[in-house]
Amino acid sequence: MRFFLCGFEHCLLGIPADAVASLIAYTRPVSRPVSRDPGGDWYFSIPHFFGFQDQRIRHGIMLKPLAQPYAKRLLPESALAQASGPPNALCPAETKAGPRNVLLVNTVEREEDIPPEDIQRLPKLFAEQAETAFYTGFWFDESSLIAFINPAPLIARIMRDYAGDWHD
Repeated sequence: MRFFLCGFEHCLLGIPADAVASLIAYTRPVSRPVSRDPGGDWYFSIPHFFGFQDQRIRHGIMLKPLAQPYAKRLLPESALAQASGPPNALCPAETKAGPRNVLLVNTVEREEDIPPEDIQRLPKLFAEQAETAFYTGFWFDESSLIAFINPAPLIARIMRDYAGDWHD
């Protein structure tokens, strides 16, 4: 399976390539975990969410639109209910003209193919917790830990944690 690996201080975050529409260079200042631009696109700052506000954001990972039935398969009802805010922020319209979700990261270091059988699944105790439901597994390469995520539950968690703390 192919992943985009985003660097943080002591680990890499693996975002599945099949969830990514495109990568963009990002140069605007970021001061909050969630923001919305005048065109309706939503931006989710991963460094802010994890408490690394001092890291410079260089890349945006534009996610593919999620159809509502697909999002419902990915997310438990509780996560969908907790994601207060416009429904398009979590489940954008299926049309390409609709609002987009963009994960902001300090840098995309590389793309890598990692066989699914090499990815260690989270213990059930962590996999079923709402606080960590966006993690899907982990893997160690020669020098670092790679934590894999599912972007849809991560966005739901950010929207739940920062409900009402975004501005158009």
